[in-house]
Amino acid sequence: MSTVHPYIRYAQALIMVENELPNCESINAVHVISEIQKGLEAFRMKPSEHFEGKKEVKYDFCKIEKGNPARGIYLSPNVVSTDKQAGNLWKVAEELINALRTQLFEKPEDLNMSVAPTAGEYLSFSLKGGISRGKPRVSLKEQGLSAVTTLTVNKPSLQYRVDKKGKPELFNICIIPDLSIDKLMDYISLFKRMLKSKTASNLKVGNILAKSGKGTNATISYEPKRPLIFKGNFPNPPRSSALGSIAVLGAIGEFAKETEYSEQAKRVLESLKGSEIYMIRYGGASTFTYNHYVIDLAKAGKLKSIIDSLYYSQLYNQDRRTSTNTEYQKFDLFASRFLHLFNHAAFKDFLAFRAEYPSQVTILFNTYFIKMENIDPKIVASARALGKWLNKVAYFTAKSEIREGTPNYWEGLRTIKSKVLVELESSTFSSKSGDALIAQAVTRAGRLSGMDAPEAASLFMEKTASGELPLEKAKNLLIAFSRLINGTEKAEVKQNDDLDDDVDNENLEEI
Repeated sequence: MSTVHPYIRYAQALIMVENELPNCESINAVHVISEIQKGLEAFRMKPSEHFEGKKEVKYDFCKIEKGNPARGIYLSPNVVSTDKQAGNLWKVAEELINALRTQLFEKPEDLNMSVAPTAGEYLSFSLKGGISRGKPRVSLKEQGLSAVTTLTVNKPSLQYRVDKKGKPELFNICIIPDLSIDKLMDYISLFKRMLKSKTASNLKVGNILAKSGKGTNATISYEPKRPLIFKGNFPNPPRSSALGSIAVLGAIGEFAKETEYSEQAKRVLESLKGSEIYMIRYGGASTFTYNHYVIDLAKAGKLKSIIDSLYYSQLYNQDRRTSTNTEYQKFDLFASRFLHLFNHAAFKDFLAFRAEYPSQVTILFNTYFIKMENIDPKIVASARALGKWLNKVAYFTAKSEIREGTPNYWEGLRTIKSKVLVELESSTFSSKSGDALIAQAVTRAGRLSGMDAPEAASLFMEKTASGELPLEKAKNLLIAFSRLINGTEKAEVKQNDDLDDDVDNENLEEI
């Protein structure tokens, strides 16, 4: 692997793709200037048409230095900066263009944080004994390349929301893989194709918020909200920004279903196995790796539906998801952490959030228990059958306690079902042995419902009762699968119990 920082290497690979260059040494100042200029052309986004009186509006990139949220002019999500620092970035980018035209390409320069978001000041020591703050020095070429990566639309980017003391803060982040030049070029080439696909056509559409004024002669004002692209500038972006970095995999996986791009998409996913991934925002960065089994789920085209389903999970002790409910935001963070690490500790932390999951999450649990916990697939399938039965027991118990047609029937049904599931989980958690687990969970569920456990669950019960299946694994299997919504309920519950799209809009409200 090259010693060049991945942030700079990304710009090198991009320029080579854009100009069909044979190697990094072929990159000159003209190439760098061209990419910086392209970035400035997409510095902000604004409505491309009149929006008054409409419900939604199309956006487009524009070359505008200053924003105006009231008129729908926002800093583009691919610009790795903040609204406060955007002016500095614009100024430095223009200065770099002029410098690259007139100065030596290899001339040393102080690295500016505006174009290199993670570059800060460091202590410097003089020969005279003084200590002061100093900036790292790099060549003009490297600083220009940093600006290219900071500005380009051709990198996975999204706006990330962090709530601190009840106040939301928004950051533009980008996701940069640490790959060799040739693999990085493949990655960028695929990403560019994804941006031009039909599934990316709705990314530049935003909703319009109509506000009624006060008084008898009040008029209605219209405020355009950020378009979908702020949730991710790739097809099928996640509803929660916490899932953004894993959703990139899901998006590539969906692209792998396209016959024309299938081989390239699978090749790119394979290159990400074991590779360090940088998630960079202004003033900070974090690194992670994708678990190779999760990458395999993406290659099979299954990851996107899992990510979408996790978003629609419902916490037992919470009402439905809203933008201000921090418990759901925490759940999203730990769900993302589990998908990234895909290990026992991350799974336990994820399971600590008591929630009911859509049935598509079954694939995720099957993969985790079979691949990571090394549990026999037949035992996993048997545990799934018992968990499904427990979930159905909870549902029918709730139905017997609340009469259909009563006010808030569906909410009441969900509340009672959650209480039953919590009770069954508590019995499972408190079990001191395998046979006690089976006796407590199955006996209690049988008394509540008057039903017998399914025959398909016999293998799991046998292995658990005998101790052949370790107690902790048995508990985790049963609890995880009992939280998956059963098919009977899914068919009966009305669609209006789903979330409104307003939740997504609230996530992107201006501070």
